[in-house]
Amino acid sequence: MATLLDEYNEWNNPIVGAYLLWKFSLGYVNAHRDHLSPPLLLHFIAITLLRGRVYSENIDHALSLHAYAAKLVKEGFADKLEALHDRVQAHLPYAMKSIDMAVSRKMLILDTESARLIPVEIPKVQKGTRTLSPSVQKLGKRAEKLGKWMAPLELSTISLDLGVKF
Repeated sequence: MATLLDEYNEWNNPIVGAYLLWKFSLGYVNAHRDHLSPPLLLHFIAITLLRGRVYSENIDHALSLHAYAAKLVKEGFADKLEALHDRVQAHLPYAMKSIDMAVSRKMLILDTESARLIPVEIPKVQKGTRTLSPSVQKLGKRAEKLGKWMAPLELSTISLDLGVKF
């Protein structure tokens, strides 16, 4: 029972969401040809994809955002892809809390002029500090991969591939 409670708290903790958005932003910046930070809107999609088991697990098995969307359809999850826009809407409160946590903890900086979240380099973790669980570390890798996928794409392409309306 304690494991189930730990897992529930991990998935619903905005600091975990803040970490995932930070990793997403790092992946995006590192893959963007001009090293721009991701637009704020993309963070709402990213957190929704990372929090849903089917969405998240399928990130491991694709090489691009387009291939990811096609794989969801091929694997029989077309309904999940069709429901993504509504799920993004439903996850807005969690996404906002996660963004607020990331900004307040100085993991991300909100550039109000460009509406982008800029990731801040965080120094290496000191010895004796509590480490992230393996499941959160795995999600962090998925978040970075998702950022890399989205970096070369226009918002319109992302919207078309995932069926999310901006």
